[in-house]
Amino acid sequence: MQNNSLIKGMVSVIIPIYNSENYLQKCVESVIKQSYAKIEILLINDGSTDNSGKLCDAYAFQDRRILVIHKKNGGPSDARNIGIENSKGELIFFIDADDFIENNAIELLMEKYSQHGADVIIGNFNNIKNNHSTKNQNGIFPTDKLLVKSDIINYVRNYLTKPNKYSLFVYSWGRLFKSSVIKNNNIAFDINLRTYEDVAFNFEYLNYTNEIMFLKEALYHHLLHENQASASMNMFGDPKNLFGYKQALINLSNYLKNCNQDINIRKEVGHAYICYTIIQLVRTCGQINNSNKKKIYTLVHEITNDADVADNLQFYSPSKGDSKIIPVLMKLKLAWPIIWVCKYKSRKRYARK
Repeated sequence: MQNNSLIKGMVSVIIPIYNSENYLQKCVESVIKQSYAKIEILLINDGSTDNSGKLCDAYAFQDRRILVIHKKNGGPSDARNIGIENSKGELIFFIDADDFIENNAIELLMEKYSQHGADVIIGNFNNIKNNHSTKNQNGIFPTDKLLVKSDIINYVRNYLTKPNKYSLFVYSWGRLFKSSVIKNNNIAFDINLRTYEDVAFNFEYLNYTNEIMFLKEALYHHLLHENQASASMNMFGDPKNLFGYKQALINLSNYLKNCNQDINIRKEVGHAYICYTIIQLVRTCGQINNSNKKKIYTLVHEITNDADVADNLQFYSPSKGDSKIIPVLMKLKLAWPIIWVCKYKSRKRYARK
């Protein structure tokens, strides 16, 4: 990818779309209605088999700012990469097809960009589940905040202590990225990842980042689906695809090394590795049934015998709320007890409220 004559002040809004006909109208119209008019909208139809493609074409017919690209199904990472390659804006903004944004979202982000020129401008978001909206609070600041290099490094290290509690770099949507940074450094989403591809992308981008601006106001609305873990397993077939955090942590390690941090990166990343392994085990084992129990047992057995897991267990240091029994069972390589405990924790954690 190259930086070819980017249009100053333009925001390229990239929307990967796969079988999203039930949500697409609300998403696209929230972008079309933006108070900031200097945008282009790239609808990347990733091989949809429903009416999503037709809806995209209809929107393009109505609004000349919209570019539709139809492609074979390759996953959201591939769709976003296609969007990046075809974008012309100075800034890039990602939004998922089942989400939507406030009418002034891009305007407010651009105001902060004009004021500070930060390398990333991040807006806060709401989670929506069962038509109930909840403001994201995980590792988020109470006021607008400009993060300099030292602040970013400290936040990354806090993220390593509790990866599921610090969400600033967990998502790629709802924020402005500099297109020149992405294109000049050939940054792309890893098409081999089915989970944590956003995290991997963010930590690669951070290598070229000195300042980040955060807005406390919730500008983005993120839809949480019922039985999301189950849907993920069905979508990607092999549960091992749920463990994309390995590459994300490699990118994170490289970032801290590039910052010349005199810290025990190995220890902190090793702890996060086990935290993420436990998180994904709980999500996966919570979906166990008669049809998939053999596959899940095989997966858990492989994990307990994995050399990287064994190597990183020594660095796991649980704090309040972290699991203490699962790592012990992992050391003992007791697959079925791990499955039972994780299934119990999953029901307790993700129980329908």
